[in-house]
Amino acid sequence: MTKCAMAMAITVLGLVGCGKAVEKVAEKAAESQMEKGGGQAKVDLSSGGIKMTTTDASGKTTQFEMGTAKVSEADIGLSFYPGTQPREGEASRMSSPESTTYTVMLHSDDAPDKVAGFYREKLKAQAEGRQYMESSGGDSHTLMLSDEKTKHVTQVMIAKAEKQGSDIQIVANRGAAKQ
Repeated sequence: MTKCAMAMAITVLGLVGCGKAVEKVAEKAAESQMEKGGGQAKVDLSSGGIKMTTTDASGKTTQFEMGTAKVSEADIGLSFYPGTQPREGEASRMSSPESTTYTVMLHSDDAPDKVAGFYREKLKAQAEGRQYMESSGGDSHTLMLSDEKTKHVTQVMIAKAEKQGSDIQIVANRGAAKQ
């Protein structure tokens, strides 16, 4: 998906609660914008989120879902922090022939250091034959596991929440299997 289409998807998502007439106008505007670039798009805002399928001029199809996407532990290949569930409307999935990227947001009342310790243990347990990286500063941590062979990357970002505990963002990119 092009950066323009992604930006449009986010803008269109902001209009979701504005009524059916605005919803249809936004869908058609997004579809028209893609056609100007030589591609095609089908945009659906009726579910309370955004579902978009684009096909570029070369025939490559990308599917994007945001706001209503369901992302599981199996999708990202990593357990959710104990006691957490994906936050409502804060997960996305984007699939293309090259890869699928999942993003999920979680919240815990536990401190960032404790949450980072949990994910450090989980990622290091999967690290054999892969590259593990970590960076920390203040009340934030970024942990990443990368597998060059399978083109899989998992990144966990943990930050001190505004009021209490930790906000956790997990991004998992799963490269498509080579034929």
